[in-house]
Amino acid sequence: MNNPKIRFINNQDIDRDKWDQCISISPFGIAYAYSWYLDRICSHWDALIWGDYLYVMPLVNSKKFGISYVYQPFFTQQLGVFSHFTPEPEIVNQFLHAIPRRFKLTDMKLNLGNKPGSSMFLIQPNTTFHLQLDSGIDPIRTNYNANTKRNIQKAIQHKVFISPVYDMIQFLKFTQENLKEKSPEIKAKHYAAFQKVISHALYNQFGEIYGAWDSGNNLVAAVFFLHSTQKSIYLAATSNEDGIKQSAMFLLIDTFIQNYSGKNRVLDFEGSNIAGIARFYAGFGAQPQTYYSIHQNRLPKLLQLFKK
Repeated sequence: MNNPKIRFINNQDIDRDKWDQCISISPFGIAYAYSWYLDRICSHWDALIWGDYLYVMPLVNSKKFGISYVYQPFFTQQLGVFSHFTPEPEIVNQFLHAIPRRFKLTDMKLNLGNKPGSSMFLIQPNTTFHLQLDSGIDPIRTNYNANTKRNIQKAIQHKVFISPVYDMIQFLKFTQENLKEKSPEIKAKHYAAFQKVISHALYNQFGEIYGAWDSGNNLVAAVFFLHSTQKSIYLAATSNEDGIKQSAMFLLIDTFIQNYSGKNRVLDFEGSNIAGIARFYAGFGAQPQTYYSIHQNRLPKLLQLFKK
C-alpha cells in the first residue's frame, strides 16, 4: 500500500502558496485546511503531499510523555486529503497508510470528499448540516419548520436585535463563559489559538461576529462566521441563559441567512451528532452531510491498557 509518490514534508519545507492553491480549488476545500488557519489553531503541523501538491493532507501532531501522535485541533471540524478533484477511496487509504509509524496514535476527522475504507483504522461516520443560500430569502424560509418559525417570532417579541460584535475580546469572554460547562475540555490555550484565527479573519475580511442583544442591550448570543470557498462556517456559537429563554440564536441565524440569501454560498452548521442540535439545524431546512473520523492506536499493548 505504500505509495512512493506520497512524501512526508516538515512544516518549514511546505510551499504555502502551492498548498493554499490546492485547498482553494479543491471541491471540498474548507477554511480549516488553509496554511494560515493551521498555523494559528495548533502549535505544529506537518504534511503528506503527493507530487507537486496534487494531493495534500495536513498532519497536526504533538508529543506527550515521549509519544508522538496525530490529533484534530479544537475549532477544526474537517481535515483529511484535499485535491483539485475528489480523491478516490483508494487514494485516501494510501494517504492514511503513509502516516509515519512514529505517530503511535492517530485521531483525525476527514473532509466530506474522503471515503476511507482501510481495515487498519477505526472509522466512524459523523454528520454536519449544509444550507444552500443561493435562492432568495422567501424560498429558504418556506423550508423552516414550524418550531423554527415560532422561535424566531418569540425572539422578535422579546425585542432581541442582531448586530455585529466588533469587540473580539468581548466575544471570546462570552463564548468561554458559556461553553465552560458544556465543553470543559476546551482550555485557555485553545481559546488563545482561536483568538489568533478570529483576529486574522476579521483583519482580512473573511470572518465576522454576529451578536444577539436583549432589550437592555446585553449580549445574549453570539457566533463567529468564517468565510471561504463559497462556504460560511457557523463557528463557536453560544447563548447564555437569557439568550436561550428568548430564542435569540434562531433570530441570529435567520438574520445571517437573510443577509447572504441569493448568493452562491453554503452555510455549514458544523455538526452535530447530537440529536437535539441536529434537529435545530434541520429546522432551518439544512440537509445532513456525512464525513468520517478515523482512529488508529499503535501503542504497545501495555500502554494501550493504561490509555483505556
